Amino acid sequence: MGFNIMVEIYGPGVKYYEFELDSLDAEKAAVNGVSAIDWPMFQIGGKKPLENIVAFKILEVQIPFTWYVFNSSNNTFVYQDNLVGPFTITFPIGNYTATQITVILAGLLNAVQGTFVYTVTHDNALQKFTIWNNVANSANAFALTFGLNTDNVGNTNPALLLGYNAGVNSSNGYLASGTNFGVFLTAPNAMSVTGPNYLYINSTKLGTLTDIYLPRGAANLGGGNAGPQMAKVPVNVQPGGIVYWSDPNPDRWFDLENLGSLTEIDFYLSVGNTSAQTPLQLNGQPFSLKLGLLMNDFSSGAYSSGPQSNDRVRSRITKR
Repeated sequence: MGFNIMVEIYGPGVKYYEFELDSLDAEKAAVNGVSAIDWPMFQIGGKKPLENIVAFKILEVQIPFTWYVFNSSNNTFVYQDNLVGPFTITFPIGNYTATQITVILAGLLNAVQGTFVYTVTHDNALQKFTIWNNVANSANAFALTFGLNTDNVGNTNPALLLGYNAGVNSSNGYLASGTNFGVFLTAPNAMSVTGPNYLYINSTKLGTLTDIYLPRGAANLGGGNAGPQMAKVPVNVQPGGIVYWSDPNPDRWFDLENLGSLTEIDFYLSVGNTSAQTPLQLNGQPFSLKLGLLMNDFSSGAYSSGPQSNDRVRSRITKR
């Protein structure tokens, strides 16, 4: 025998409303020039106008991993050696495995340096890339520059994805013989070819009213000030999969202190702690979420000014 679980009230005279929102159902985009699938503006209503809203929360989301880790905002870096350069190199947009990246990166380097040949290897144990040229002496050093050394979150370049540091990365060794020989540059850090490990659900309408706080060092995301973030969602699938997330603490809600009314609301996604792509582009695929609202019901003769002392949502369980 199954059960229906329905949230009934959050204190005296407060009713629960639930909105199932799919970006395919948006009537318009929140911002001109942006796809409504990526930044939808929902017109919301119900049996009566949404007024005197006590609290709210995003309860669950479904997000397809169809965004591109290497995108038009973060896919360029600069190559230079003692013979040629500097040349701007553009990594092709898309999602790739480490093995695919070794082939792509070698091809890009060889396209700008025609005197000697580059190869790229990947160490599975260390999760690091090494770039080799076949120079028979140690004279011809080379360098890759990933933007300014202050861009350590990868807003403008793929340093974080490939395991390199922001700024200049100079070749750091030479081998005279062996399977791979020549001048080489081993990445100082482990690669992250699937990108950051989490997403933020954002809203310009309700985000600043949400009591979510980021550290001051999150300069790309408001620097500790009230921002648009409403929920943090872990990315727990590979490209091509679907991120399913439910709030792990559904009994705690964000206080709106009787928000006068709400007729429309926007949502958009951002990835990690970068501002490289706002909104995150899902390339034609929609995302969806469940939004819960608690609203004063003055017709009941009792009402609440807001959640008190993190009281839990009470629920009624009925058999079906």
